[in-house]
Amino acid sequence: MEVNDRASQASTHGNLAVAYQALGAHDRALQHYQNHRNIARELRDVQSEARALGNLGNFHCSQGEFPQAVPYYEQYLQLSPDLQDMESEGKVCHNLGYAHYCLGNYQDAVKYYEQDLALAKDLHDKPSQAKAYCNLGLAFNALGDFSKAEECQKYLLSLAQSLNNTQARFRALGNLGDIFFCRKDVIGAIQYYEQQLALAHQVWYDCKSSQFYFFEEQLELGRRLKDPVVEAQVYGNMGITKMNVGVMEEAIGYLEQQLATLQQLNGNEAVMDRGRAYGNLGDCHEALGNFEEAIKYYDQYLSVAQRKAQAYGELGALHSQLGNYEQAISCLERQLAIARDTQDRLLEGDASCGLGAVYQSMGEYETALRCHHSDLEIAEEVENPTHQARAYGNLGLTYESLGNYERAVVFQEQHLSVAPQTNNLAAKTLAYGSLGRTHHTLQNYSQAVMYLQEGE
Repeated sequence: MEVNDRASQASTHGNLAVAYQALGAHDRALQHYQNHRNIARELRDVQSEARALGNLGNFHCSQGEFPQAVPYYEQYLQLSPDLQDMESEGKVCHNLGYAHYCLGNYQDAVKYYEQDLALAKDLHDKPSQAKAYCNLGLAFNALGDFSKAEECQKYLLSLAQSLNNTQARFRALGNLGDIFFCRKDVIGAIQYYEQQLALAHQVWYDCKSSQFYFFEEQLELGRRLKDPVVEAQVYGNMGITKMNVGVMEEAIGYLEQQLATLQQLNGNEAVMDRGRAYGNLGDCHEALGNFEEAIKYYDQYLSVAQRKAQAYGELGALHSQLGNYEQAISCLERQLAIARDTQDRLLEGDASCGLGAVYQSMGEYETALRCHHSDLEIAEEVENPTHQARAYGNLGLTYESLGNYERAVVFQEQHLSVAPQTNNLAAKTLAYGSLGRTHHTLQNYSQAVMYLQEGE
């Protein structure tokens, strides 16, 4: 009974380790993995011990701790004759080869990748053979053994074609190009890179064509349901698909139908969709050289985009106040993207300022600093004292939060020097208060009292 209880404990430790690792609690995960291994050894349960060793190796690999991962994988392989599990043994050989490759031990990487390949052949597992040939080729290339590297990648290419695996074909062609480039055979490298590029274009075009047929079916459904929301969405998708394959005239037709359908709809989402449609139509006409038409649509896009950006900013501020920081960041990043797209520098500064405030609330002060410095750079560029004062004040607060009080004082003094130009008494009072607080922390009590009295 006691042995069974210990076996259950070992299994529970293993399950807890996986759960804690998924949650990012890496120290606790490691402790549970080690407990799993220790109990399995105590019980002389080879299967359970091997599983724990493999998990420990995988854990350290996932953390980039390859020197720590290697001994666990090696211990697993010492147990493998008793396991009779060729598939798992192949995976461990692959992982051990990868760990040595990352450590620059390319000869050891070759050794274990060759074992992985041999096991895959014994299992008649062609996808695993393809992966092993790919890795072997990379290791041989790192060793400067270009002939063997080429041979391995050509085996990969052959297997990829027989398996109809486009991703593996793409990888093989790129790897072959790299090998020829390392050989200083630039012409040979270009030939493989061109084949890789042609394959990428073909896959992309096939994907877009399939997408288009799906949209046509979706449009027919929307018409039968008499649902203008669905119809508008599908017209937009079809227009964008035609844009992506370069058929601008047809794209314009679908986008104009999208706009006509959107006129039937009210609400913020419809307004935003109209803005996107105006922008896409502007892009199409610009590509066709119809510059006057393009300008007309871009003007309409800008009027909608500015309203949308303001809405995103307000929504971001509300989410931040509620502590919904991820949603706040998402909204403010959208505002920032619109500002950059419309080349509205003041709006870009507002978005950067808002993002800085959110990151500061989250305690991510280095990221907050980058945002506030961006706000300051824009404010100085457009010579806007109000935005300069705002940025100086925020930078002072952030450096204060980091405990860098000397740096905080520099920005707080700049905040105070600019504040009178804003005709904003609150900004001036805030600057005095910040300086008084920071000097008090620095034990400059006389200066602290002076600033705090000025701010009253």
